[in-house]
Amino acid sequence: MNPARRNWRLVAAVAAMLLALIAVGRLQGRNLGAGDVGVSRSTRATVRTNDRPVASGLALAGRMALPGPAAAVAVGEGAVWVLLEQGTLLRVDPDRHQVTGRLDLEGAARRGVGGLAVGAGAVWVAMRDDTVTARIDPVRLRVTAQFGGQVVVVAHGVLWSYLFRGDKFMGFGRVNAGTLRPRPPLLVTDAAGRHPLIGWFAVGNAAVWIAAFEDRRVWRVALAGGPARAVTKVPGHAYGLAADDGAVWVLSALGESGSGGDGSGRLRRLDRRTGAVTATMPLPDLDFGRDGVAIGLALGGGAVWLAGPSSRRSEASGILLRVDPAGRPGGPDRLTT
Repeated sequence: MNPARRNWRLVAAVAAMLLALIAVGRLQGRNLGAGDVGVSRSTRATVRTNDRPVASGLALAGRMALPGPAAAVAVGEGAVWVLLEQGTLLRVDPDRHQVTGRLDLEGAARRGVGGLAVGAGAVWVAMRDDTVTARIDPVRLRVTAQFGGQVVVVAHGVLWSYLFRGDKFMGFGRVNAGTLRPRPPLLVTDAAGRHPLIGWFAVGNAAVWIAAFEDRRVWRVALAGGPARAVTKVPGHAYGLAADDGAVWVLSALGESGSGGDGSGRLRRLDRRTGAVTATMPLPDLDFGRDGVAIGLALGGGAVWLAGPSSRRSEASGILLRVDPAGRPGGPDRLTT
């Protein structure tokens, strides 16, 4: 595919994603009063560019075929969860790499940010173009509630989402996962009082991490308050972000390479204090060359999980990958449908 044409399509896909998020954010931003202001100021940090090769230190521990391209992946409640583009939710045993349950969700969001989240005793799936969220019992695989708005991340007993005032990104909305009642939002500004670009985000124990869609920077926002700090810059376009106590993980692809399984995808582990890349892993099994591709990234069960279209099979297939963050290979590949 012509690189210029492919880049144009990628920009168009990101723009469509942002418009959808703004529409949802307008609904959630109604609780943000006119008197709310940004967080305090401090000195801006220097941004590092991590574009040099780094020894891998990671290993592929499992590979599982999916019955269709994956739109999102999440881990929690004793399972790995995969949302397929056709709207089917799969429950996967993380040890046996086998599907243990499935639920067809008519109207499930097929692509975009925040289509699937797990935590607080439930699975949360975006519905109706990301305007409604369904709460699903992880054992019985039944929808137990639906409510307006979008859930992107579940952490600390809170449902996290994007928060907008009009068309302007203000930070993150927070809702109690048990009562579904709103909590004070986390407003985000940088050291100059400006709102950073919107992007993928992950919630750790002490901070929220943002991988900006447009400028490729990774930001850190302390949960206790304070300005957003840009800690690093990652080559390529971000497709996902995850964080835990040990590291921050970024999924990205160059985007200027060819089509199909061109090997342009990379999983990078970042030091959560310095932003330095500490490990890099190529992802030839995932197809980053499809237009509007959605590839998921999640942490859980001592592993990093990635799901998306497969580069090894037909266009109708997907693949789930398990990566050992300690670099111990997991034996022979496991392929299950």
